[in-house]
Amino acid sequence: KVRFAKHHFGSDKILIIVDGDDKPYKFDGSTFSQITTATSDQDGAEHAVAHKNHLFFAKDTTLSFSAPFSDTDFTAASGAGTIVFDNAITGLISFREQLIIFTEKTIHLLVGNSIADFQVQPVTRDIGAVQPDTVQEIGGDIMFLGPDGLRLLSATERNNDFGLAVVSKMIQPTMTQFVGQSTSYSSVVSREKSQYRLLGFNASY
Repeated sequence: KVRFAKHHFGSDKILIIVDGDDKPYKFDGSTFSQITTATSDQDGAEHAVAHKNHLFFAKDTTLSFSAPFSDTDFTAASGAGTIVFDNAITGLISFREQLIIFTEKTIHLLVGNSIADFQVQPVTRDIGAVQPDTVQEIGGDIMFLGPDGLRLLSATERNNDFGLAVVSKMIQPTMTQFVGQSTSYSSVVSREKSQYRLLGFNASY
C-alpha cells in the first residue's frame, strides 16, 4: 500500500513515498527519484512522516530516522538512528511537538529534538491502533481504531484505557459488524464538517 509524507527542509517542498516493498521515493515537483542511500531499515518501509527536521520511517517493529534536514543521509555519524519496538508499528503522526508511535498493542511518544535527546515515553501498553491508516488528527486530538472501537488519544491516556475513551460506543453493534467484515482500512477527516470517516474494504464483497 502506497503512503506519503511531506517535508520542507530546504527551499523545495518534497513528497516522500513508501510502498512497503522498495526503497522510498521522493518527488520535488519536477523530478521523481528513488532514495538509493536508504538502508535496509528504510527499504520496504510502510509508514513515513516528517518530524523535528528528520524523516521517520516505520518498517515492521523498527522506527528509523534520517539525519537532520536531510532525506538522503541515514548515517549514524550525521545524526540518523533507529529505535526498535516490541510490536509492529501501525501508525505515525507528528502532533504538538511530539511524534506519536502506534503499534497494534501500545502507544508511545517520542520527545526531544535530535538523536542527542530523543526519548521514547509510553502512553499505554494495553491499547494500540489495530489497523494502519486509521490514525487521524481531528478537533485538536488524535482518533484511531482500537480493539474495542474508535478512540481518542487524550481520553485513552487520561482514563488509563477504560471504555470511557471509546467514542464509537453509541454505534458499537454497527462498528463491530463493520470491523468484522472489513479486511483493510483507510480514513479521512472532513475538516469543514469536523468528521472522521472510516472506510473498510473486503475483496469478497
